[in-house]
Amino acid sequence: MAKLGLLLNETNGRRLKDDIPEVDFVLLERTLFDPPRAGPAKRWGAHIRRIFPRATVVPYVWHLVSHGPEDGLRENASRSLTGNAYAFGHLQETAEVAQAWDSALHCYRALEVTRVVLRTPSGVAPGVLGRQRIQRFVEARRAEGLDVLWEPEGLWEPDDACRFAEELGIELMIRGFHAGRPVRSTHDPEILVGPKPWIRVDALGRRPRLSADQVDAILAHLELVPSAHVVFAGPRAVQNLLGVVRAQETAL
Repeated sequence: MAKLGLLLNETNGRRLKDDIPEVDFVLLERTLFDPPRAGPAKRWGAHIRRIFPRATVVPYVWHLVSHGPEDGLRENASRSLTGNAYAFGHLQETAEVAQAWDSALHCYRALEVTRVVLRTPSGVAPGVLGRQRIQRFVEARRAEGLDVLWEPEGLWEPDDACRFAEELGIELMIRGFHAGRPVRSTHDPEILVGPKPWIRVDALGRRPRLSADQVDAILAHLELVPSAHVVFAGPRAVQNLLGVVRAQETAL
């Protein structure tokens, strides 16, 4: 059965109070920048589950594990750790990255999650080194009882990322639209990206709403890929998800 979820951040997650049972999963982007400590994380997790009672909670991996200083995330974060700045991030095998993961793991355990989202920047490229680092990270998390949802950025082509994710036995998330236009599967032009990746849907700009064409493309994908996962991001993520739910109900 297809599942619809949200990429929740500081913008679209503000002032949410009512139960929204239509949401199947919630990706927490806050932990990419500032994973809260265990006590606040536990309270935050309880709050998220009150708003989204059916949703599986999936936090992002802390940027001090995944991103280097040149990737620009540290300027938007308040938490930091001591150590060589360039020894953090990019999934390096350093004491600094190990320290960052151990620190963030307290947050993930308090949130009681079984999966994390790994967003890799352009510095984790599709060459031998990048693949080795991703594989080591996935294997280490699997040993800790955590699955990985991988969100590659940079030079990874969708088909290449799909093949590598399948080799690793992990889920993959890719944007389903570029500049508002559907990114079609190279194997089946009727669906977005491919039958296996989670599809990320961003609606940005001055009026960040999905167009009728975008909604139609999402509905077609959901019909043709019964096991699809669609992730709504952006300032109106909640409204766009509910709009697709209503469009589904109307189409029945």
